[in-house]
Amino acid sequence: MASTVFTGMWAIVLAVLMSVGGAGAASSARVSAAASWAARSAAPSSPTAPTSALRAEAAPPGRVKIPGPAVSAPEAIAAASGRVWVANSLYPLTGNARGWVTELSAKTGTLIRVISAPRDGLTDPEAIAVAGNRVWVVNSFGSSVTELNAATGALIRVITAPRYQLSGPGAIAVAGNDVWVANAGNDALTEIDAATGGLIRVIAGKQYQLNSGGFSVAIAVSGNRVWVPNANGDSVTEIDAASGALIRVIAGPRYRFSSPVEVAARGNCLWVVSSTSDNSSVTVINATTGALIRVIWSLPNFAFGITPAGGGAWLVTNVGVKGVGDSGPDGSVAELRPTSGQLVRDISDQPLRSSSPGGAIAAEGTRLWVAGTYFYRSGGWVTELSATTGALVHVISG
Repeated sequence: MASTVFTGMWAIVLAVLMSVGGAGAASSARVSAAASWAARSAAPSSPTAPTSALRAEAAPPGRVKIPGPAVSAPEAIAAASGRVWVANSLYPLTGNARGWVTELSAKTGTLIRVISAPRDGLTDPEAIAVAGNRVWVVNSFGSSVTELNAATGALIRVITAPRYQLSGPGAIAVAGNDVWVANAGNDALTEIDAATGGLIRVIAGKQYQLNSGGFSVAIAVSGNRVWVPNANGDSVTEIDAASGALIRVIAGPRYRFSSPVEVAARGNCLWVVSSTSDNSSVTVINATTGALIRVIWSLPNFAFGITPAGGGAWLVTNVGVKGVGDSGPDGSVAELRPTSGQLVRDISDQPLRSSSPGGAIAAEGTRLWVAGTYFYRSGGWVTELSATTGALVHVISG
């Protein structure tokens, strides 16, 4: 199964710093979130306009320098088969829909290639997934899916036809021969044949209760199940991956959902992240029955992304008391114990601690990759961590 990918950082920022509801399309909400954060922060970063407010940082071990723009505006990250792919978009910060995909060596962190040709159709790429010899990228502004050859970076196709009903796509997952795309613009799921790019079905309708609020979508696939959190419905929709039929809508006070915005699945556990101005929690659910296992409240900070690794779950967190209080960022990566949900460790080495709110995380084997942007200066970064010890392996930046 492909690595799980988590995205939509600016949509989640909006959910944390502002009340839920009434938002527009996915990409426009992310611009609003960026503007909101910029108004509250002393030194917002921009990939095209470096700032002078620079805090001194000790150079961590394993620093890898790559050409500056390569990871200057990361939105999503995926890892598979010894490679790491980072989707970059200028849209959240500048309103420019230009985007590109950067491919890195998972072993060394060195740059392999940057994919950015106009024919690739990378307009505001917001999510990315990898399986086999294919890379899929959803373009929120372009309402399209770009399929690339994972070995060469060559374009295979750009999927845009009206029958796919792609509208503000913001999340993607791949399992077997199926590519699943969650659309914020029309609250629909698009299922695509991974081998041919052909349409299998579009899933929509009142019975599914898909309700993103138009600004945040996420998706997880495991076995024969698909899960989609409904940020504007305080619920999670579970779908049969083979037939597209509704299995259940998971909802109710005991789950303590509050604008659920991220989801991850592995084995018999489903992890659902809620992040609003008054609630940041992780709800753990039995993936077979939909029954509640536990609600985890003791998070270090607001959670933006989640991925299962090492049997537990890892979170990208930020925007706590320090961030909202305008005194600076407060980022970290936290590990939750699989059996109890207890916090195992909270890693706040640089550049994690001084990152802008948001972030993306992916895992493969015993390695984690986290992508984000600097708070005190322009540009972005990718960090590699050990999922076994939490140790920092590489920091990759321009």
